[in-house]
Amino acid sequence: MNPITFLTNDVMIPFLNFSYHSIYPNFGFGIIILTIIVKVILYPLTKQQFESMKKMQAMMPTFKKLKEKHKNNPQQVQMETMKLYKENNINPLGGCLPMLIQLPFLFALFYTMNGDAFAALISQDTVSPGLTSFWLANLSQPDHLYILPIVIGLATYFGQKMSTMDPNQQKILMFMPVIMVVISFKMPAGVLLYWAISQVISSGQQILIMRGSQPT
Repeated sequence: MNPITFLTNDVMIPFLNFSYHSIYPNFGFGIIILTIIVKVILYPLTKQQFESMKKMQAMMPTFKKLKEKHKNNPQQVQMETMKLYKENNINPLGGCLPMLIQLPFLFALFYTMNGDAFAALISQDTVSPGLTSFWLANLSQPDHLYILPIVIGLATYFGQKMSTMDPNQQKILMFMPVIMVVISFKMPAGVLLYWAISQVISSGQQILIMRGSQPT
């Protein structure tokens, strides 16, 4: 079975239904609980990700000197860089893993919010389809106040600001928060709620980890 289909039909719908009827009668609250559960499960990988970023930031002057020393020999630069990664226990691709693991949940939630099963759940007369009556009144519809897209854009910006020291990379990535905001304009509010809460939690974790004790 497709993992997205499995998560949609066998995880998302049952969990939201259980959360609404057994924990608290609010689907938005259920999505928040789901987000926290996912972040707690992935915390060891997230911690490893930010610690790796922190080590790379500390090594930036060394990498810069290495490029200057072997500026006419890119292969030597690459070999020396990989050697430094190994000596300092840095995984340059480690930052991608937590994000890749979370993508199936994000896609599954997207299909859930747009699917017939969730539509049937929120169409019942005794069920509230949103978070509140004045904001995110229907989680299958976009956030018409654009609060969540802005939160996502700001969290993306500050996350990049803390993890990127190279000015050239910062210039290239400065458009990413804008792209995130534009992409999220038409997305279902339920997906945006998960995404925004996840981003805010990640930003908090990033601040605590990267501003803690210096890497060894």
